Amino acid sequence: MKFVALLSGGKDSIYSTLRAIQNGHELVCCAHLAPMQQNTEEESYMYQTAGSEVVKTQVEECIGVPFYMREIHGQSKIKSLVYENDGDGSDEVEDLYILLEQIIANHPEIEGVSSGAILSTYQRTRIEHVCSRLNLTSLSYLWRMSSQRSLLDSILDDGEIEAILVRVACPPGLMPYRHLGKSLRDLRDKGVLDHLKEKWGMHPAGEGGEYETMVLDCPKLFKRGRLVMDETEIICDANDDGVGILKIINWMVEKKSDIDESANSGRTPILGHQRHITERVHAATSSLPDTSDCDPAEETTMCFLQSLHTPSVQMMRGGLCHVSAILSPVSCNEVTNEADAAVQEFLAVTQTLQHILSNHFVGDIPKTSSRDILYVHLYLSEMAHFAKINQHYVQFFGTHLPPSRACVAVGKGALPGGRRVMMDCILQRGSGGYLRSDGDSLDSDSFMNQAFQNKHHLLRKCLHVQSISHWAPVCIGPYSQANTLRSAVVFLAGMIGLVPEKMSLIESESSEVSSWEVQLCQSWKNAAAVLDGLDDGGRLMGGQLEDSLGALVYFSQTALESLLDDEGTDTYTSVPWKRLWSRAESISRESLSCNGGIIMGSVDGTAPDAQPSNADPSLYDEDGLLYGGYEDEGTWREMSGNTENKTVNETEQSSSVPLLMVCLPELPAKAQAEVELVCATKRAATCLDVCTGPVATETIEHGANISHFNTLDLPWNTGYDGKQTGTGSKEGNSSIIMSSISRSMGSGCASMSTVMASCASCSNAMNLDTEQVLSEMIDLAMKTAKKRDEEQALFSVKDILNVRLYYTAASVSKLGKSESEAKVEYLDDGSHLRSQLHSVLKLKSAMYYHEKHGSYDSSNIPAYTVVPVLGMHLSFGEETPQLENQGIPLLAIQVFMCDMLRTEAELW
Repeated sequence: MKFVALLSGGKDSIYSTLRAIQNGHELVCCAHLAPMQQNTEEESYMYQTAGSEVVKTQVEECIGVPFYMREIHGQSKIKSLVYENDGDGSDEVEDLYILLEQIIANHPEIEGVSSGAILSTYQRTRIEHVCSRLNLTSLSYLWRMSSQRSLLDSILDDGEIEAILVRVACPPGLMPYRHLGKSLRDLRDKGVLDHLKEKWGMHPAGEGGEYETMVLDCPKLFKRGRLVMDETEIICDANDDGVGILKIINWMVEKKSDIDESANSGRTPILGHQRHITERVHAATSSLPDTSDCDPAEETTMCFLQSLHTPSVQMMRGGLCHVSAILSPVSCNEVTNEADAAVQEFLAVTQTLQHILSNHFVGDIPKTSSRDILYVHLYLSEMAHFAKINQHYVQFFGTHLPPSRACVAVGKGALPGGRRVMMDCILQRGSGGYLRSDGDSLDSDSFMNQAFQNKHHLLRKCLHVQSISHWAPVCIGPYSQANTLRSAVVFLAGMIGLVPEKMSLIESESSEVSSWEVQLCQSWKNAAAVLDGLDDGGRLMGGQLEDSLGALVYFSQTALESLLDDEGTDTYTSVPWKRLWSRAESISRESLSCNGGIIMGSVDGTAPDAQPSNADPSLYDEDGLLYGGYEDEGTWREMSGNTENKTVNETEQSSSVPLLMVCLPELPAKAQAEVELVCATKRAATCLDVCTGPVATETIEHGANISHFNTLDLPWNTGYDGKQTGTGSKEGNSSIIMSSISRSMGSGCASMSTVMASCASCSNAMNLDTEQVLSEMIDLAMKTAKKRDEEQALFSVKDILNVRLYYTAASVSKLGKSESEAKVEYLDDGSHLRSQLHSVLKLKSAMYYHEKHGSYDSSNIPAYTVVPVLGMHLSFGEETPQLENQGIPLLAIQVFMCDMLRTEAELW
């Protein structure tokens, strides 16, 4: 795209401009915010003002593009991290808006704005706010690009930048009369900056405001000339002799004879990253044994009458809620255009959600609204509907601190009643106001005000980066990368394999590695980068992949079809499920073991720059410090009370993350892999411990008695008439094998249990007692939600926030022997299955309340969503049960149980 560069004249903005050009964007002009003449020394929260007098010459005579400047009339009025225009135009951010508005009027072809923000959320969010108002894309290629020291090396070596110091504010390290006017390269090469970092904790790249620079030359960008300083003057702060600026009085441009006009538009391909990902995938999968896929085809199932579906709402103490399976009251069949029909259904979905928010939470101050929603699952029949729906999604959820989101397509005709849209969401009452308020007014006992009185934890934190950078992908649509609840649990948006700086899907660099494989590896890396970005300068708000409580890995039908031509397919009817799951598991485990290649805390300076991979990993502590920061291993183990040298296998086994993998028709942006995570923050993982529970297996033989399900008069709210359809038959020899594994945080704080039910021997799948299977799966999920050393289950049905049930909704087969395309035939829309799950959960809730209170109250049952898939697989990690003949996967559930108030108390 064509872009305008925000230039201060310093190294960061110049190098960010260069990176934007290298990533294929075209520089049109440059913009600069300068201090008013009478306030040349006044410090700005947003803009570098030192050396401002030289920037015009730098742009017009060295770079050779048009230059636009505006004096800063406003002040830093709104100092909170989140910026919202108050309308009076007195904040200095509005000067940027006015300047960019003028530039767009002269250059309507401009689509993007580049800036040099490195770690400053204050600057980034304000630039993104202005860009969103002007419909521009923020380009911030230095944002969390690397550690401070590595970034400095990239600026000086890759960018070939020559810069001098024009402002210092780092006493007693950098002093005005000693260091102003000095070459930044010389200070780096002579070890001055490294010494100051070690002694005083100074940021090597000056991100802490320790120094500012003026770029004299950047050969890759300055094609016309380089700046030469003729006369300068050092001016010290009268109130602080350690702060000073270099006033540039006279300067000139030394012309360059070999001007290369094509260099400005020349694009340097950045292929090293893609090659590295391809090599990682090849290494992870090269040792896998050949697998033969000759599993029997799944038996067909009956289609049931579509019924009216009403959402399920779970309200938990502390204000955490889940609204599940929101559907349009009726399928919109009157509209001939499928996308328009999907839009009509989505509008009905949001209307239903708004009704729930208005009527279920009466009396909340402020009123519970869409701003309190922190996560959204959006299920579409076809991904082609996404663009039109997204326009209305923006109107409902807004673009300011929106919820995180995962969006997938489940197939035409797969949703109940032929519907095209289904949505569910997690909300925390009071969290929207909490994010947007300073907490000054505490005149009620609301969830928001209770949270402000708790100084130890944040009720909610939202990471919403809208700038294109090297860090992690910009979200495709109005949603946030992550939302953190009560400083303990992170809900991560679905991550696909986008290369962040390109915002295009990563491509394989080898014919031996499939596109879906490198996309999966990149997805894990993007997820790790987002978790690291939450760390916020060492406050332990971020996390690592190994701290995941639950992991859901999506694959598209295209990924499956890419394996149809591989050797190892025995017959033309067989589908290579085993090879898909085995290769995906290998890549995912490798990514988990190395945290996606991201060293947590390296960008924020809370971890060492060097990757601790050349030595035994057991010699490093959880923060990546060799010997825990002590001088030798013996001292470390003695001080930590750990005298035994754990092996690598033991540490890996204790942090094994269960993976539920599902295959769907389509994913966003034609991606072939997507990763969705629920994680513990680093603080929670450190204080409460995150561990994987024991694997449990149970077998249900065909024909078991389920008469206890009919002992209570519990009418279903989904339209099911209560008749036992196809259950209770004694014919055939059928058995269901259930395998369950959980991942827990603390004791009774939070847990994600995943249960897979497979048909080991089924002559007719419809002869199974589905209600009993679902009931046993829920029981097994609660029973395994505990640590290894705990005997009793710590959660009951009242602690279940939501149940997500995945079922095989279609038969999948190969079209022909020479074809590389799969044939998908949908057999069931899940209506009957949803009715059965509702019945099971309502019964369990009624029995729980009868046991505790003596009455059958089942008005508040766990929220639940039924999701159709093409295929599924559960990866247990280190403790995979030895079930060679576990049969065909039929059902899988993920059950999230939590007590966030207990979690908060345990953290405190």
